[in-house]
Amino acid sequence: MRSAISTAAGSPAHLSQARNLGPRVLRDLAGVVLLAIAALAAGLLMNRFSSAPLPIVYQTPEQRFDAELTTLVAAPPFKIAPAASVGLDEFRSTVEGKSALILDARPSPFFERGHVPGALNLARDDFAQDYRNLAGVLQAAQDKPIIVYCSGGECHDSRLVANALLSLGFSNVRVFTGGWDEWSAAGLPASTGSER
Repeated sequence: MRSAISTAAGSPAHLSQARNLGPRVLRDLAGVVLLAIAALAAGLLMNRFSSAPLPIVYQTPEQRFDAELTTLVAAPPFKIAPAASVGLDEFRSTVEGKSALILDARPSPFFERGHVPGALNLARDDFAQDYRNLAGVLQAAQDKPIIVYCSGGECHDSRLVANALLSLGFSNVRVFTGGWDEWSAAGLPASTGSER
């Protein structure tokens, strides 16, 4: 029985199949590589002509923000003196007295879940688009007090938006550093939805 198996393994038909296997494997491998290259090229082309293409090279939020800001202003860089900050008491009296334009720099889903009454959403993520949508209101407030807030704590979106407004020529922009976290923790009034 053992000699029959060894004879079958060494038969000319088996050796012929083994010799044909090498070129078939190489041909299949070449086909897989070509398919992968074609898929990569198709993906890159689709991304290139997409309405919202994904960046091929990673950019920090600050770099993306500066790139968006260049669509509004033709003279970078935008590094200027940082905006001054306000505390909760001053922010609260400003909101209650309606003596400043209040801007929420958080993304719109967070804004819609809850925001300071009377605030407008000028999200850092969609700054150029939101800025254009609010252009009339913002231009009317060019020389009036503006206070920007975001989530608070480690959130830097309010500072980015405030500094962008300063670079766009707004003269009286400050940041409420406590942000939404401090406002809501104090049990102060809130609005929801996209209405302002």
